Amino acid sequence: MLRGETQLPVMPTVAARLLGLEDKPDASLSELSEVISLDVYLASTLLRYANSAAYNLVNKVETVERAALVLGFNTVRDVSLSLSLTKALAGQPGAQLDYNIFWQRSLLAAEAARVLGKAVKEKARDELFLAALLQDIGMLALDRVRPDLYAQLGDGQLRHQSVAELEQRNLKFDHARFGGALLQEWGMHERTVKAVLESHSDHAEDEDMFAACVATSGFIADFFLSGGGDEAYATVSRELYRVFSIRDSQCMQILLQVDQAIHSNQDLYAEVVNSAGEIDVVGKIGGERERDDSAAVINGDFASISQQRLLEDNLDNEGVMSPAAFENSLKNSFRMLRGQPISVAMVSINNLHELRGLYGDKVITLLLKVASRKILECIRIEDFITRYGDTFAIILLGARAKDAVRVVERIVNLFEDARYTVADGNRVALKLCAGVAGSSEDINFDSEQALMNGAAMVLQRARKQGDYVICDELPERRLKALG
Repeated sequence: MLRGETQLPVMPTVAARLLGLEDKPDASLSELSEVISLDVYLASTLLRYANSAAYNLVNKVETVERAALVLGFNTVRDVSLSLSLTKALAGQPGAQLDYNIFWQRSLLAAEAARVLGKAVKEKARDELFLAALLQDIGMLALDRVRPDLYAQLGDGQLRHQSVAELEQRNLKFDHARFGGALLQEWGMHERTVKAVLESHSDHAEDEDMFAACVATSGFIADFFLSGGGDEAYATVSRELYRVFSIRDSQCMQILLQVDQAIHSNQDLYAEVVNSAGEIDVVGKIGGERERDDSAAVINGDFASISQQRLLEDNLDNEGVMSPAAFENSLKNSFRMLRGQPISVAMVSINNLHELRGLYGDKVITLLLKVASRKILECIRIEDFITRYGDTFAIILLGARAKDAVRVVERIVNLFEDARYTVADGNRVALKLCAGVAGSSEDINFDSEQALMNGAAMVLQRARKQGDYVICDELPERRLKALG
């Protein structure tokens, strides 16, 4: 392409091994951790994010394997691969690109592609994320081999079409073509290579939904980079309808979902991007629309507990993680521990709302802090804990139900005879009860949702029986009840 002036950069060793895991559906958590640990930059970036305020874990994450449980296997694998590839190309002497802008667009496009993939029912959404994240990697490669190319670009980098036009004028090809050739040289999946090569193509008549999602993700990324507004929104809405027949109302939902995802994950890229998509989607589009902050629709016995809200701003001070991070950790643990026992305990303070009515939020804040500290003393470093209103939820990794019950018994016993001095010298009790659902000797729950529902169901049973009662649920009992 550059007439023999240069050789294409060589794929980093760690990236090559990570790519090998893409083709190995049964790859284990230990295999992934072993590969990532070879690169100090990758390992430290993942550990820093797992320990960030986004997850608010009680105990520090000190291993890549533990970070993967928090972040998710596919997320860790794909982000590590993309960071490894781009790190090999970025930051060369004399480079003219603004890498902050580059990463903003890449991350926005990646999240947009995944959201689009879900909307159009494309199954390979994790591969979509990676392909969209790497669709502009040709810019990094060109900036390395032709450092003078982007010198005249200036603010034009924010207008992606201007970048492609500059490349065409000077090279007779653009970074999509160069990036596709690079990824092909590196042995990336054929579908990913094709999507990158065609990321500037028109996909209105294309049956390849994968490539269409990657190309259209760039329009969504440019919407955010431009600062939004009616004109930018009209461009995105028109493109989504033209390519996917997605109407205006669904377009808005897609943008809101991308905005939520980008703000949830931006800390992961703290090394290379200072801020990604820092605009308010709702405020940047004409007309007020209500943001949907729900991460997922939760059904079953757990639904009523998950919707409880009480002094949520105090979770950090209590030393517990956010409910969303807790549920994500359970989902990841369920997938990656592969048949190993997991239990969930729910511990409710039955009289918390009564005490709140008597003494107010200030006293309740202090009592919740005391309660969380005592519960944390009874669980292990590797366990996860959050709070839903008056109920603490705990994931006990590697614990069968009978083991989890013993842990909960220690917790309940700590509170049964304890009294706490509050306003005017009054001494009050925290009246607990608990429900435990977990693996038996032979059977595990078949999903994280069934496990949470089981714990919630027996918690309700314990509440009906009275204070300081513990009830438990095994999967065979659950199956019998459903049958």
